[in-house]
Amino acid sequence: MLAKKSKPKKLENNLPEGLESVSLKGHFFDMIGIKTSDEVYFLADALFSEESITKYHLFFVYDVREFLNTLEKLKILKGKYFVSSHCEVAEDLTKLIALNENKVNEILNKILQFCQNEMTFEEILKAIFDDYKLVMNASQYVLVGSTVKSYLAYLCDEGKISYEFKENKMIWKLETEK
Repeated sequence: MLAKKSKPKKLENNLPEGLESVSLKGHFFDMIGIKTSDEVYFLADALFSEESITKYHLFFVYDVREFLNTLEKLKILKGKYFVSSHCEVAEDLTKLIALNENKVNEILNKILQFCQNEMTFEEILKAIFDDYKLVMNASQYVLVGSTVKSYLAYLCDEGKISYEFKENKMIWKLETEK
Protein backbone atom coordinates (compact mmCIF):
# COMPACT_ATOMS: atom_id res chain seq x y z
CA MET A 1 0.00 0.00 0.00
CA LEU A 2 1.35 3.42 -0.95
CA ALA A 3 1.28 6.37 1.37
CA LYS A 4 -1.20 9.09 0.48
CA LYS A 5 0.29 12.17 -1.05
CA SER A 6 0.09 15.07 1.35
CA LYS A 7 0.02 18.78 0.72
CA PRO A 8 2.56 20.85 2.61
CA LYS A 9 0.94 22.89 5.35
CA LYS A 10 1.19 26.60 4.92
CA LEU A 11 2.76 28.22 7.94
CA GLU A 12 0.27 30.52 9.56
CA ASN A 13 1.40 33.98 10.53
CA ASN A 14 0.29 34.23 14.14
CA LEU A 15 1.83 37.62 14.76
CA PRO A 16 0.02 40.20 16.86
CA GLU A 17 -1.92 42.88 15.06
CA GLY A 18 0.34 45.56 13.57
CA LEU A 19 3.22 43.18 12.88
CA GLU A 20 4.03 41.65 9.52
CA SER A 21 6.61 39.00 8.61
CA VAL A 22 9.09 39.51 5.79
CA SER A 23 10.90 36.53 4.23
CA LEU A 24 14.69 36.97 4.55
CA LYS A 25 16.09 33.64 3.36
CA GLY A 26 19.76 33.03 2.77
CA HIS A 27 21.65 33.46 6.01
CA PHE A 28 19.53 30.63 7.34
CA PHE A 29 16.64 28.79 5.76
CA ASP A 30 13.22 30.37 6.16
CA MET A 31 14.55 33.26 8.26
CA ILE A 32 12.08 36.11 8.62
CA GLY A 33 12.13 39.73 9.63
CA ILE A 34 9.34 41.68 11.29
CA LYS A 35 7.81 44.96 10.13
CA THR A 36 5.94 47.02 12.71
CA SER A 37 2.95 49.25 11.99
CA ASP A 38 5.16 52.32 12.54
CA GLU A 39 7.47 51.27 9.67
CA VAL A 40 10.32 49.75 11.67
CA TYR A 41 11.89 46.62 10.18
CA PHE A 42 13.67 44.08 12.38
CA LEU A 43 15.90 42.27 9.89
CA ALA A 44 17.41 39.48 12.01
CA ASP A 45 20.71 38.34 10.44
CA ALA A 46 19.95 39.56 6.92
CA LEU A 47 22.86 42.05 6.92
CA PHE A 48 26.31 42.23 8.42
CA SER A 49 28.05 45.36 9.62
CA GLU A 50 31.07 46.91 7.96
CA GLU A 51 33.08 46.04 11.09
CA SER A 52 32.08 42.35 10.91
CA ILE A 53 32.80 42.17 7.20
CA THR A 54 36.20 43.85 7.61
CA LYS A 55 37.21 41.69 10.57
CA TYR A 56 35.85 38.27 9.53
CA HIS A 57 35.28 38.60 5.75
CA LEU A 58 33.11 35.50 5.69
CA PHE A 59 29.79 35.37 7.46
CA PHE A 60 27.55 32.35 7.66
CA VAL A 61 25.42 31.95 4.54
CA TYR A 62 23.27 28.87 4.19
CA ASP A 63 22.10 29.62 0.63
CA VAL A 64 24.04 32.15 -1.46
CA ARG A 65 21.32 32.60 -4.08
CA GLU A 66 18.67 33.31 -1.45
CA PHE A 67 21.03 35.63 0.44
CA LEU A 68 21.57 37.66 -2.75
CA ASN A 69 17.80 37.63 -3.40
CA THR A 70 17.22 38.95 0.12
CA LEU A 71 19.72 41.77 -0.48
CA GLU A 72 17.73 42.70 -3.61
CA LYS A 73 14.51 42.64 -1.57
CA LEU A 74 16.07 44.89 1.09
CA LYS A 75 16.94 47.48 -1.59
CA ILE A 76 13.26 48.22 -2.14
CA LEU A 77 11.98 48.13 1.46
CA LYS A 78 10.49 51.42 2.57
CA GLY A 79 10.58 52.14 6.27
CA LYS A 80 11.61 54.63 8.92
CA TYR A 81 14.20 52.45 10.67
CA PHE A 82 15.97 49.18 10.01
CA VAL A 83 17.28 47.07 12.88
CA SER A 84 19.65 44.21 12.07
CA SER A 85 21.25 41.87 14.60
CA HIS A 86 24.78 42.71 13.48
CA CYS A 87 24.43 46.45 12.75
CA GLU A 88 23.50 49.78 14.22
CA VAL A 89 19.93 51.01 13.67
CA ALA A 90 19.78 52.63 10.24
CA GLU A 91 17.44 54.86 8.28
CA ASP A 92 19.03 53.90 4.95
CA LEU A 93 20.41 50.48 4.03
CA THR A 94 21.98 51.39 0.68
CA LYS A 95 25.63 51.41 1.80
CA LEU A 96 25.26 48.35 4.02
CA ILE A 97 23.55 46.31 1.31
CA ALA A 98 26.32 47.24 -1.14
CA LEU A 99 29.00 46.19 1.38
CA ASN A 100 27.34 42.81 1.91
CA GLU A 101 26.78 42.27 -1.81
CA ASN A 102 30.34 43.30 -2.69
CA LYS A 103 31.79 40.91 -0.10
CA VAL A 104 29.72 38.00 -1.43
CA ASN A 105 30.88 38.76 -4.98
CA GLU A 106 34.49 39.13 -3.80
CA ILE A 107 34.35 35.68 -2.21
CA LEU A 108 32.73 34.16 -5.29
CA ASN A 109 35.52 35.61 -7.43
CA LYS A 110 38.21 34.33 -5.06
CA ILE A 111 36.78 30.82 -5.23
CA LEU A 112 36.66 31.02 -9.03
CA GLN A 113 40.28 32.11 -9.02
CA PHE A 114 41.26 29.25 -6.70
CA CYS A 115 39.39 26.75 -8.89
CA GLN A 116 41.56 27.63 -11.89
CA ASN A 117 43.76 24.96 -10.35
CA GLU A 118 41.94 21.82 -9.37
CA MET A 119 41.45 21.92 -5.61
CA THR A 120 39.72 19.94 -2.89
CA PHE A 121 37.33 21.65 -0.50
CA GLU A 122 40.03 21.56 2.20
CA GLU A 123 42.50 23.32 -0.13
CA ILE A 124 39.93 25.97 -1.05
CA LEU A 125 39.11 26.55 2.61
CA LYS A 126 42.81 26.89 3.45
CA ALA A 127 43.34 29.27 0.52
CA ILE A 128 40.50 31.50 1.73
CA PHE A 129 41.82 31.53 5.29
CA ASP A 130 45.34 32.29 4.04
CA ASP A 131 44.13 34.99 1.66
CA TYR A 132 42.15 36.78 4.37
CA LYS A 133 44.81 36.06 7.03
CA LEU A 134 42.29 34.28 9.22
CA VAL A 135 43.20 31.70 11.85
CA MET A 136 41.50 28.32 11.74
CA ASN A 137 39.95 26.75 14.81
CA ALA A 138 37.27 24.10 15.22
CA SER A 139 34.38 26.60 15.33
CA GLN A 140 35.63 28.50 12.28
CA TYR A 141 36.23 25.24 10.43
CA VAL A 142 32.58 24.28 10.89
CA LEU A 143 31.02 27.72 10.40
CA VAL A 144 33.18 29.02 7.56
CA GLY A 145 33.47 25.54 6.07
CA SER A 146 29.68 25.31 5.77
CA THR A 147 29.62 28.74 4.16
CA VAL A 148 32.33 27.86 1.65
CA LYS A 149 30.35 24.74 0.73
CA SER A 150 27.34 26.99 0.11
CA TYR A 151 29.46 29.14 -2.19
CA LEU A 152 30.74 26.06 -4.04
CA ALA A 153 27.18 24.75 -4.47
CA TYR A 154 26.03 28.13 -5.80
CA LEU A 155 28.91 28.34 -8.32
CA CYS A 156 28.27 24.76 -9.38
CA ASP A 157 24.53 25.47 -9.86
CA GLU A 158 25.48 28.52 -11.92
CA GLY A 159 27.63 26.32 -14.17
CA LYS A 160 30.82 28.21 -13.31
CA ILE A 161 32.60 25.35 -11.54
CA SER A 162 32.24 21.61 -11.50
CA TYR A 163 33.61 18.73 -9.52
CA GLU A 164 34.87 15.25 -10.12
CA PHE A 165 36.26 12.50 -7.98
CA LYS A 166 39.93 11.60 -8.32
CA GLU A 167 41.65 9.11 -6.05
CA ASN A 168 38.64 9.24 -3.71
CA LYS A 169 38.83 13.02 -3.35
CA MET A 170 36.25 15.54 -4.56
CA ILE A 171 38.07 18.00 -6.81
CA TRP A 172 36.60 21.40 -7.71
CA LYS A 173 37.59 23.12 -10.95
CA LEU A 174 36.47 25.85 -13.31
CA GLU A 175 33.83 24.65 -15.72
CA THR A 176 35.13 24.55 -19.25
CA GLU A 177 33.04 26.12 -21.97
CA LYS A 178 31.16 23.53 -24.01
